[in-house]
Amino acid sequence: MRANRAIALGLSVVLSAAGCGKSSPPAAVAPTAAPAVTVVKPEKRPVTRAVEQPGSVHAFEETVLYPKVPGYVRALAADPAKVARPAHDRLIDIGSRVKADQVLVELAVPEMDEELKQKDALVRQAEAEVTQAKKALAASDAAVVAAKAFVTETKAGLSRAVALFERWKSESDRVNRLVTGGVIDTQTKDETLNQFRAAEATRAEATAKVASSEAAVAKAAADRDKAAADVVAAEARLDVAKAGVRRVAALVAYTRIKAPYDGVVTRRTVNTGDYVTADGKHGLFAVAKLDPVRVVVNVPEGDAGLVEDGQSVRVALPATAGATAVGKVVRTSWSLEPGSRTLRAEVDLPNPEGKLRPGMYVSAKLSVELPPEWAVPVAAIGKINDEPVMYLAEGGKAVRVVVQLHRGDAQFTQILRYRRPSATEWTAVTGEEKFVAPASAVTDGQAVP
Repeated sequence: MRANRAIALGLSVVLSAAGCGKSSPPAAVAPTAAPAVTVVKPEKRPVTRAVEQPGSVHAFEETVLYPKVPGYVRALAADPAKVARPAHDRLIDIGSRVKADQVLVELAVPEMDEELKQKDALVRQAEAEVTQAKKALAASDAAVVAAKAFVTETKAGLSRAVALFERWKSESDRVNRLVTGGVIDTQTKDETLNQFRAAEATRAEATAKVASSEAAVAKAAADRDKAAADVVAAEARLDVAKAGVRRVAALVAYTRIKAPYDGVVTRRTVNTGDYVTADGKHGLFAVAKLDPVRVVVNVPEGDAGLVEDGQSVRVALPATAGATAVGKVVRTSWSLEPGSRTLRAEVDLPNPEGKLRPGMYVSAKLSVELPPEWAVPVAAIGKINDEPVMYLAEGGKAVRVVVQLHRGDAQFTQILRYRRPSATEWTAVTGEEKFVAPASAVTDGQAVP
């Protein structure tokens, strides 16, 4: 019995071995291929930095129109675009396109109209006074001429009187000698003396007339000067009257409120018959200038130093089927907004057809070529715990270092310096370093070629 059991056990072992020989051997596991890495050295090269930020469209200008004088709304202007509009909807309203100096609303101020008429009448009165004063001046000039002529006449009479006086004086002296010599009688002497005395009186009278005529010339000259002063005063009153007219006319002009430029009405708060006040608190209309428009972009602090006036900016307009436009930076705020730490940059875009509307979303992109710095491929830089790292190839192994980045583009990133894990000081990049790329395929201490 024991012998049979031993035979059976041996046969079982043999059959078991034979069965195992028939089963398929287990599949061999292929070894995992190590990721391919390369060693790169930094090289001096410029990079193109693309700054792309969202922005919005703003009206180039938007002016709120206030009344200067109080009054009632006499009439609103007709909307120039009357096509296919009902009769009750043909007035200037929100969305109406207006031209510069187009009257939007007219106010009624009757007392101001009457004051303007009064000022006009005062001007006409002052003009009449000027005319009257000028004529009086002309009369005074004529009086001076006449007085001077009379002086000439009296002086001629004085000359005759003096000549006559001299003649009878000489005759009187001759007759006195003859009477003394007994040649003629005393009656002739008396007659000659009378003639001499009459000539003397005539001379005195002529002298007085000359003095009187000269005084008349002085008076006429004084009257003429007064007349000239009256002309100046009348002209001054006329200027004052005209200034009064201009002042009231300017106030009357304020009753017609006009558009300051070509644009679109964005707000209207009045209707016909409303009473408006000149308190500067309630605007009647708001008009926006939409050609050009202003695109405002807020640039983060890190890129603020790259933005300069005159730079070209490509603006994408998603609301207009992806259309793009190219403009230039026309101004920046220079200082950053304290809360968001962003720089306000503005780009002006032409908008002749009015397709760009305030409030539209845009995406603005500007590209800046930075000066050459040490740069490596983007793949050579990794990140651990939000800290940029690279791997130096030293002694056939990868040594992880913390790196300080500058700026970069889609292919290369500029680096400034690096620091080993055990070091506290930064090491400046020299260009002789060997870095392993891609950094995502490397671990610290890994063997590298």
